[in-house]
Amino acid sequence: RGKRLQQYLQGGGDIPTPGIQPLMSVVKDIAASRGKTCSQVSLNWIICKGAVPIPGARTTSRYREYMGALGWRLTSEEVARLDQASEALPFDFEGAGFRFSNAKFVGYGVERWYLN
Repeated sequence: RGKRLQQYLQGGGDIPTPGIQPLMSVVKDIAASRGKTCSQVSLNWIICKGAVPIPGARTTSRYREYMGALGWRLTSEEVARLDQASEALPFDFEGAGFRFSNAKFVGYGVERWYLN
């Protein structure tokens, strides 16, 4: 895995130790209580937040695992636990595939928007 991803996972560089491990503890707890994988819980959390996740499955087994995120929803309490753990992290997710943007490619160019 890339160096930046490792920093998020464990801490390092400008990411304080222990990285995202406090959030992962909550993900693992919810996954264990539901009989799901951490990937399934994470993808379902994205869905519950109103977004459409686009996971990159390189194998049939990963595809099947990711499809296990569909057909059920986290409870509002579980979403709140995940949100709280995420918001408590002392850093933002930027790089390692996590991006916030005020622009999107719309076929004829780049469209930008701003929140006032």
